[in-house]
Amino acid sequence: MLNTHQSVGTVLLMISTVSLAQDNAALHRLAPVAKPLSQTVAFNLDPKKDVFSGSTVITLEVLNETSFIEVNGLDYNIETAKLNGKQFCNLESQMLKTGKVKLSCEHSFPKGRYTLTMDYTAPYNRKSVGLYKTIDNGVPYLFSQFQMSDARRAFPVFDEPEYKIPFKITITAPEDQKVFTNTPLLKTTKSKGLVTHYFDKTLPLPSYSLAIAVGPFEVLKVPGMSVPGNLITPQNKSSLAAYSIENTPKILTALEKYFDIPYVYKKLDQVAVPEFPFGAMENAGLVTYREDILLIDPARSTQRVRIDHLNIITHELAHQWYGNLVTMKWWNDLWLNEAFATWIASKITHQLHPELESNLALLQHYAMDFDAQATTSPIQKPINTEADIMDGLWLAYSKGSAILYMVEQWLGEDVFKQGMRNYVRQYAHKNAEAKDLWSALSKVSNKEVAAVLNSFVSQASFPLLTVEQKGATLTISQQRFAIHGQTVPSQTWHIPIILRYGKGEQSATTSLLLDAQSKQVTLAFEPEWILPNANVTGYYRWQLSSENLIGLTQHATSKLNTREKLDVLDNVEALLDAGKIDTATLMTTLGHYTNDDHPEVAKTALTSLLSQYHLYKENIDQKRWAAFFATYIEPAFKHYGLTATKEEQPASSEIRAQLIEILAFETKHSEIITHAKKQALLYLSNADKVDPYLVESFLKIAAYYGSAELLKAYQQQFESTTNPSKRTHLLSAMGYFGEPALQQEMLKYALTKQVTASDLGYILAGNKQGKARKARYQKWFYNNFTSLKTKLPPFAVPRLPFYLFSRCDTSHLNQAKQFFEPMRSDIDGLEKSLQQLELATKTCVNKKQRELSSITAFLNQLS
Repeated sequence: MLNTHQSVGTVLLMISTVSLAQDNAALHRLAPVAKPLSQTVAFNLDPKKDVFSGSTVITLEVLNETSFIEVNGLDYNIETAKLNGKQFCNLESQMLKTGKVKLSCEHSFPKGRYTLTMDYTAPYNRKSVGLYKTIDNGVPYLFSQFQMSDARRAFPVFDEPEYKIPFKITITAPEDQKVFTNTPLLKTTKSKGLVTHYFDKTLPLPSYSLAIAVGPFEVLKVPGMSVPGNLITPQNKSSLAAYSIENTPKILTALEKYFDIPYVYKKLDQVAVPEFPFGAMENAGLVTYREDILLIDPARSTQRVRIDHLNIITHELAHQWYGNLVTMKWWNDLWLNEAFATWIASKITHQLHPELESNLALLQHYAMDFDAQATTSPIQKPINTEADIMDGLWLAYSKGSAILYMVEQWLGEDVFKQGMRNYVRQYAHKNAEAKDLWSALSKVSNKEVAAVLNSFVSQASFPLLTVEQKGATLTISQQRFAIHGQTVPSQTWHIPIILRYGKGEQSATTSLLLDAQSKQVTLAFEPEWILPNANVTGYYRWQLSSENLIGLTQHATSKLNTREKLDVLDNVEALLDAGKIDTATLMTTLGHYTNDDHPEVAKTALTSLLSQYHLYKENIDQKRWAAFFATYIEPAFKHYGLTATKEEQPASSEIRAQLIEILAFETKHSEIITHAKKQALLYLSNADKVDPYLVESFLKIAAYYGSAELLKAYQQQFESTTNPSKRTHLLSAMGYFGEPALQQEMLKYALTKQVTASDLGYILAGNKQGKARKARYQKWFYNNFTSLKTKLPPFAVPRLPFYLFSRCDTSHLNQAKQFFEPMRSDIDGLEKSLQQLELATKTCVNKKQRELSSITAFLNQLS
């Protein structure tokens, strides 16, 4: 429906844009002339080789008379293609640039049921997508990663999520290889040193949920589950599987209880993958994980690592219901798959392990900084290409999860759970859309769920609530949160709000749905303090008057819980970005929390203070910063020291790591540097003797001030260790070598075969430490761009501009724009990345210009 104020020109532009979008979709979607009903695939796989062969038979229904069929395909070579049914045809194949293969017949054939038979060959991918080969400690393995749209690299397939069908897979491999896929093994046959593995037929699945693993694995049984299952690792790594084996049955049971539906697949195997571009993938019955996530030693791991381990396992197992059992119709609802799995993972992890305090990781805070940018897209948006999928995909996890949590708290946990159960039962083994879930939640709650959810998922950004108090009456208004200097359209939302307020010993809450520009609410009494986001249930920012903010700060220690204090800190920092307060106000507020009783709050306050230092350190003289360090950083270091105490909380250990890094890198603190060098050498000889919270800090500091001999020692252990966590620690540290010659040697090493495509980002990140090192890194980046582009997975290439530098230097921005200009139309998604980079850079530069006098005045008070 068109708004009546729109001009004819605007209407014509809209029609043109819609037509263009439809044409673009047609280029990438399969022609709707046929649909698959079932598919068998036979693979001939040998990890020692570089190519493989396969054959497939697709039972399909031709929907209308046609002379061609389209399937998806990339990289493989079709040797034969035949269509059998009402008519026979040898098909001519044409592989299109849009990831499709057009199979043409010399004559038309009528609608009806047919079998499409194809034989093909293909190379193993070496960029961690499709069916790919990796070498681990000299041993080759094969793994698959088919999401988003990379099953088409491994075999001819209808590679769209709506085509959800049963598959039957057969794999022939050398007899010294173990072979796994989604379903149990039915039988094997042997011939001439090869074993053919016949696997059971799958339940209906989208192609992206299929999986393959081939190699000389170590395999451990996982007892205590409702179905059989294994934990599968590369050689010499199964000793680190105990924590996963202990927790997986508990997680699966908790999910079965939540959904009130048993796990439906016939087995549950989990695979540790040494080269993997993502954290994990929820393939039905054969879940894959980056090995340093699945294989951990809890006694030698930080609390954050243990939380991530549990969260990610729960996330992937939740997808067995939401994603595999119920599947999206198209990629525009991928955000909801990931949002739901992230939300319930947080819920189950905290339920099973409350001692880890995983509920203090407030996902909305991770989302909002990015979501506030004018260039950010809604999490539910049209999808045509993989670049469209990857654009802000991570935002779907955090923003989507936060929105679902908000709605759950609004509806009530039991009501929300019943809606989810009804939805999964109704669409089991089918495809569904977001609106189907909204409908299920609305029916069970009798509330307008769609109005709330659509307002958050179909619009970018989020609301800023302004709360004005007159006695016991509050006026709450909404507007779009906007970063200062950025132009954004006006928007409104349907916002579930929970307020908490108090006076003396009294405390109360009130709830409302803000579905207009503003509303008034009368409280039970006139409060001394107001918290606009009780227990951080809402996905919004909030602004109080100066008087109310002071009142809240004065009562924070005794009246607010830890989650709420963390929200106050993050919210105040966001108000600075919006230009609603100045930097002096922010830093004064942060100073009230640096000695909070809960170290997570103290850590957050110190982190925010240090972020201001990093932003302005080159614009303000060192005398003023010396006062800053003397006021905040050195006293904190004196309090926490270099070594942990037995009873300290994990957040205290995290503060210590942050402090020793800032003091070592920025003030060249000799005691810390000497200690770090000794601890780094100790870690290389006996890793168990080094504090796991400080390992990476010690390794980075030692590298920054280290020698060629130390670099060689890091490389040798990186290449030989079988401990995934140690490998990641060394990988992260190697990017920090400070001497120019060693930095160049490390960057050269990053492009060798020892560093995989999924490892590369760890090394590149370290080169942003130090102005001179950053400049050398940028020069190397431009000189080696072709090699970087060749090495990285395709989905990572459009994001390459963000590997360059911190986004606060217009000269660097101009250099990047000039360099990437010729590639804008050749790399899908690059244009959007450059727009985001330009906006972020200009915003940062403007903020520094706007706030320099304010932070200078604040620092002057410390001198």
